[in-house]
Amino acid sequence: MHEVTDGQVVGTNGISVSYSFLQPDSSSNTLVMLLPGYGYTNDSPMFRYTTALCLENGLNILEVNYNYRDERYDSVDVSEAIVDDVRLVIDQVLQSHSFNEYIIVGKSLGTVAMASELTRNVFHDAKLIWLTPLLKQDDIYEAIQSHKGQQMVLMGTADQHYVLERIEHLEHLALTKLEIVEQMNHSLEYTGNTYESLRLLETLLKRVEQFMISS
Repeated sequence: MHEVTDGQVVGTNGISVSYSFLQPDSSSNTLVMLLPGYGYTNDSPMFRYTTALCLENGLNILEVNYNYRDERYDSVDVSEAIVDDVRLVIDQVLQSHSFNEYIIVGKSLGTVAMASELTRNVFHDAKLIWLTPLLKQDDIYEAIQSHKGQQMVLMGTADQHYVLERIEHLEHLALTKLEIVEQMNHSLEYTGNTYESLRLLETLLKRVEQFMISS
């Protein structure tokens, strides 16, 4: 069993951003923060089952549930909004809870906020899982290169944000584990192959779980 605390902050343009803080009965001193993508939400397969695995392993979870597809964001720079909104949510949770270790899982747009959060001292050695990062953006690429803690980059060669030259450079980083999947797209799937995509999901989840619980 686990306890769920739902909350919200007033974010960009006065729009509320909701979050869920999940604590298993036998929770550890580790907080896993989930920062999903623009359309790939915390209800999408990779995040939904990552949450389940975290609970099974006794890890606390913070799900940030922004929705930038809402028409109220039509005139907003979403890349700026997500940085501010995620920081507000994390600040609110850390005001009332303290942890010894942090794991940040970001996908696509979520990696923009992830890169920004790494400028905070509290996350200088956090474990990072970059799911389909926006690798063409210099700030994302530089954040991966400069991080001092353990991190995993999980990406497919059929992802429009895949940059071979940058991936090859990241191979030389001592604490960085690369999981590059041939022909996997930005949705963490194989285009037009449902059953193979389901098998791939299981493989990816096992790799993420192993990385999270490893010392």
